Amino acid sequence: MISIQEISKRFGGRTLFREASLRIGIEDRMALVGPNGAGKTTLIEMIAGRVSPDSGTIAINKKAVIGYLTQELEAHQGKTVLDEVLSGGADVSSIEHHLRLLEEEIATAPPETAEELLAHYGELQAKYEHLGGYSREARAREVLFGLGFKEKHLSRPMEDLSGGWRMRAALARLLLSGPDVLLLDEPTNHLDLESVVWLETFLSDYAGAILLISHDRNFMNRLATRVVEIDRQQLISYTGNYDRFVIAKAEAQEILESTAKNQQKKIDQTQAFIDRFRAQATKARQVQSRIKMLDKMEKVDTGLQQKRVRFSFPEPPRSGESVIRLIEMDKSYDDNPIYRGLNVELRRGERVALVGPNGAGKSTLLKLLAGVLPFEKGERKLGHNVTQAYYAQHQLDLLSPDNTVLDEIMLAAPMEEQSFLRAILGRFLFSGDDAKKKVAVLSGGEKSRLALAKMLIRPANLLLMDEPTNHLDIPSRDVLEEALNGYSGTLCFITHDRHFIRSVANRIIDVRNGEATPYAGDYDYYLYKKKAMANGMAAALGERPAQDGPPPTVDPKSQPAKIRKTREQKRAEAEARNRLYREKNPLKDKLSGIESEIDEAEKVFQDLTTALADPELYRDKKRFFEMMTAHTQAKRKVEELTAEWERLSAEAEKEKS
Repeated sequence: MISIQEISKRFGGRTLFREASLRIGIEDRMALVGPNGAGKTTLIEMIAGRVSPDSGTIAINKKAVIGYLTQELEAHQGKTVLDEVLSGGADVSSIEHHLRLLEEEIATAPPETAEELLAHYGELQAKYEHLGGYSREARAREVLFGLGFKEKHLSRPMEDLSGGWRMRAALARLLLSGPDVLLLDEPTNHLDLESVVWLETFLSDYAGAILLISHDRNFMNRLATRVVEIDRQQLISYTGNYDRFVIAKAEAQEILESTAKNQQKKIDQTQAFIDRFRAQATKARQVQSRIKMLDKMEKVDTGLQQKRVRFSFPEPPRSGESVIRLIEMDKSYDDNPIYRGLNVELRRGERVALVGPNGAGKSTLLKLLAGVLPFEKGERKLGHNVTQAYYAQHQLDLLSPDNTVLDEIMLAAPMEEQSFLRAILGRFLFSGDDAKKKVAVLSGGEKSRLALAKMLIRPANLLLMDEPTNHLDIPSRDVLEEALNGYSGTLCFITHDRHFIRSVANRIIDVRNGEATPYAGDYDYYLYKKKAMANGMAAALGERPAQDGPPPTVDPKSQPAKIRKTREQKRAEAEARNRLYREKNPLKDKLSGIESEIDEAEKVFQDLTTALADPELYRDKKRFFEMMTAHTQAKRKVEELTAEWERLSAEAEKEKS
């Protein structure tokens, strides 16, 4: 479908591509990887037609529709969220608009032209139905709900949304439009964990080709069937997902280095011969032959080793066993209660991940722990000898654009020597003149590294981090994981990167419905318990891992001893089972009832559609307009019932997962 032939591109004085080629098939799922600045976004923009290559060609099937999710925010005036997403299906929208115009024309047309208009109306209506027009709003709601929107958000003006939510709406609009090729540049950046999982499922069933840039290896592992690496200005394709790419690349690098080693050995032997016999006339011809051979020899390029961030957190002072407690805490926003009677405790050495749906209050909980958010009731109690550091999502915004990198880190530690601060910056890849760069010209990844460097300056035994992996590439994430795993203090963090959670967390707190439920095990154990509870295998209202026996991934050190259940605990479990039964049965009943209503409404709609196709109908104008009104009402009823069925189905699925 897309053929890239020998393209070259220079950007900002650097050569990104030199005679690079690639083919993208109609069902390819490609992940584009490479270090920051290698040209990943530039390649996608060339395919999208926003940037032209300096030489070479990019040939795209003329019938193919390309959809591109950029990292730029467009201006949206006067549209609600739902209207903006529905405008993504250009063909469907134009047909719907034309159908409305035809209805007005038919209403006032003389009999001699009404028949022709009605025939055209029938053709357009059939096309509209074929394109999914009648179910489009229901599908739009499904996509929006999957990406974290609530029903109350759909009527909000786009201009009232934050940048992150506008990006979600742009993604929903693109997904609903269903292009033949999806070009996705960091699509998970503004999503929470549950939305990322939903997007994976949606894209795994997508009918078209996908080319994506992502730093989330789980996301790439689930979707990619090919990985294309930008390496030494070339596009190198590997079959398989990201993990398979890592193995294949390591194998290829090993072969390359072995070949280079053998070549260097031959070069050394040849040079030794030249040096030994250069002065002997009898060997002159052989010496010249070997000199020419060395001049013509093409050196094996093993590739430049990429610089990596190198850091470890300093040894913090030892805290007490109980690091921080939130006791019977109430928190509201504009009279909207978020937490009532919240109780949370973090203990020394725990690495806690906060997980849960968007809007459940994860960032609020982290801010309450950090002491940067007021609350109405309760107590925040720090343990003995606790010092804290807080890394917020807006941490990058707090960097002053006019400051240099060195200025910024000096603000965090004004009493430290410059030589020490420069050494810290060097470990975060700000060496030499890089320390004199203005913050304004730094990339998102560079700003993240600078913010982390500022946190490193002052050793703290409680780290609170909100999305610390945002803007970091995979090698930098790996180093951060390694550093946090070697950190001896207490950590509580939020991230949508499941690999990061699996690598770092030894305890999970699930935040939803105003509650913070602890799970004393890693992320896989948390998923196991959630599934077990959904299947009715775990009936306890609270989390008691030892009662059911943990799966193999649980850290046994973090598990409490097995306790005999009291009469009160058994009663609580029975009440939990009864509550679950009461909550699930109404959903089943509602779904069953709506399915019957949809069947009936669709039958009425189909009967009216068939009646409208009868050429005799136009002779009786009064009857025609009555039928047209009934048809419009029937269509609307089908759409509304379908949307309600989608909403209830989503609730039922959430209860299962």
